[in-house]
Amino acid sequence: MSVATGICAHPIQIHADTDQLARACLRRWITLSREAIAHRGAFHVALSGGSTPKRLYQLLAQPEWQAELDWSRSHLYFGDERAVPPEHPDSNFRMVREALLDHISLPAKNINRMHADPTQIEQNATAYAAGLRAQLPLNPAGMPIFDLILLGMGPDGHTCSLFPDTPILQEMSTPVGTVHVARLNSWRLSLTYPVLNCAQQLLFLVAGSDKAAMLQQICRPTQESDPVPVQNIQPQGQVEWLLDQAAAAGLDV
Repeated sequence: MSVATGICAHPIQIHADTDQLARACLRRWITLSREAIAHRGAFHVALSGGSTPKRLYQLLAQPEWQAELDWSRSHLYFGDERAVPPEHPDSNFRMVREALLDHISLPAKNINRMHADPTQIEQNATAYAAGLRAQLPLNPAGMPIFDLILLGMGPDGHTCSLFPDTPILQEMSTPVGTVHVARLNSWRLSLTYPVLNCAQQLLFLVAGSDKAAMLQQICRPTQESDPVPVQNIQPQGQVEWLLDQAAAAGLDV
């Protein structure tokens, strides 16, 4: 099913709960990884933080799926990261490590953590961008092309750490930018619009009733509503939305 406006004009699946949503994403991960490895020899995926993808990572770690996954040719990156140590409770890396990395045989060189230190955040962004450009295929503009980027969406319409009314929304020259989120008093690193736009596949995982109003706004915008960050993505590849029923409550699909 789909709706016909902007970023929402792409396939939408609605699942009963977050577990069913995560299982649907697991099936897409397996299919996309097989396709990427068959055609390009590797699977490059940027991970999302948050509670919804955490369930996906826990499923990926289960022994029953290991025969379906070629971890030796899978390369994991991050869509964004908070400027905290890797063992901090707010670290996306810590969440992914505990849910997935500690339980699978993934070569250490295939794990590309975002180092985010508030005292050298610009250098961190430059280094991560250079690493992406060295390891991934590039488009004619020099932007890295991911096989898959997992994305969430906040109640304010942000994705990755592309928050409303922040300068990173205007960053078009590098795949990785820095952003200070004043209301959270937090520095972050984030992938930028140009690298989201050129991904082979964007997969949105959105769950919870607190997202319903924003999903309705971006899928059925009015002349009075200002665009939010997720609406400014201009995808050149495929986009899919995986929602739970609570998040989809305001959609007529």
